[in-house]
Amino acid sequence: MGISRSENMSRIRAKNTSPELVVRKALTNAGVRYRLQVRTADGRPDLVIPRYRLAIFIDGCFWHGCPDHYVRPRSRVTFWADKLRENAERDRRQTLAFERDGWKVLRFWEHQVFDSPDDVADRVLRVIKRGGRVAKLTSWRLVHVEPVDPEGKIEKRYQEDLRNAEKTRCIQQTRHTRKWGTHRTGLPPSVTIRQAPRREER
Repeated sequence: MGISRSENMSRIRAKNTSPELVVRKALTNAGVRYRLQVRTADGRPDLVIPRYRLAIFIDGCFWHGCPDHYVRPRSRVTFWADKLRENAERDRRQTLAFERDGWKVLRFWEHQVFDSPDDVADRVLRVIKRGGRVAKLTSWRLVHVEPVDPEGKIEKRYQEDLRNAEKTRCIQQTRHTRKWGTHRTGLPPSVTIRQAPRREER
């Protein structure tokens, strides 16, 4: 008998993951020296470059709510919905805490790593060459996904910015099961895009 989704997820390693190893190899090839799993007051980034107080996180598309590749589970709906929200809020707290304490934070999606590890290494190198300055670009995170129709073929995907919970959007589209390896096929047909309602209105 097969294992459940939660049992399968519990077996996923928290460190030395495949995307993390890919980034480490790319940085090593680029001559970048880093430290692993450094314990700080604000958490443990996947990689740290102490000289520039640069913290690097590799975010899995499922666990961290990638807008392009997160797939809404059909079982234990409440559990996974809460998990999605909690992870997004933790990412925000962690990122802002690091930045308040003088760290520069780079977060890369799993699909970015596998799609172009050299681009990831190049971005780290550009930050180093700028003396550690990081452009704080909008980084959308899924915080809630809900089906619109009884069959669950259409869903609303509520998103918030990594650093600003007040910056929101909602995209309504057909449900998909694309993982990072198939994201080149393009986004599913979008039905509507609008500003997300306040959280208390959901």
